[in-house]
Amino acid sequence: MLQKRKNTFLFIVALLLGLLFLVIIFFNSHQKLTEVDFLDVGQGDAALIKIAKGKTILIDGGPDNLVLKRLGENLPFFKRKIDLVILSHSHDDHVIGLLEILYRYKIDTIIYVDDVNKTEFLAELLKEARVRGVNLINLKNEAKINYSASCSLFLLNPAALSVSEDDNNSIVVKLDCDGLRAIFSGDNSLAVEKALLATGYDWSVEIMKASHHGSKTSNGEAFLRAVKPKIFVISAGANNRFNHPHEEVLDRVKSLNIDIKRTDIEGTIKVFGASKS
Repeated sequence: MLQKRKNTFLFIVALLLGLLFLVIIFFNSHQKLTEVDFLDVGQGDAALIKIAKGKTILIDGGPDNLVLKRLGENLPFFKRKIDLVILSHSHDDHVIGLLEILYRYKIDTIIYVDDVNKTEFLAELLKEARVRGVNLINLKNEAKINYSASCSLFLLNPAALSVSEDDNNSIVVKLDCDGLRAIFSGDNSLAVEKALLATGYDWSVEIMKASHHGSKTSNGEAFLRAVKPKIFVISAGANNRFNHPHEEVLDRVKSLNIDIKRTDIEGTIKVFGASKS
């Protein structure tokens, strides 16, 4: 009788493990749409990119451990790996949450800029990442990552354009993946935007993450006209002490007939690419 119960128990365990394996295979093979989730992390930035075939990218980590809750809400329960983390710059409202993520998720690669204003949190993040065997890339200029013939990331460090450090240099990320094009510009200032336009690169996209949480020190009209977004996503905390987003930015964006989405009002905002099927 005891042996029979043991065999039954082992059969049930094997069955459950088999079902779990099938669930994992199903989710990984049925991510047919590239998806960007602008996570509601309060007064900070965190954007989760899910590419078909299961690749996961995170741009910034927000100001605290709230990002862990948001990742749990937007990733399958079994997903404990992030393929690429991009830290736009070392300000606390972008980097602190990444430490919490590093303790709980396996991260393959972190791309960052080692600016002169490096904070203690960035130093701690890099130290812990080295201990855990994370591949660290200090972006000095620009880089392109190709995931497939129809999916790529372009990254640029504005410091390579001879813009002063005082202008809050942040890594610029342009996503072009399966019909979804988006730009993420950290806290870059108007001076950086001017330098980006001077490169002659094509910055046009459908989705623009507002620079510096919708601050009037960023998001100039010339850059908005060059980017030509259909949707302008603002990541900011409700009733924040900086009064982000600033009214003049909202008015400017509205005057260009661009749809505005705000995490402080709508929570996490999701956008999708075209189907690959």
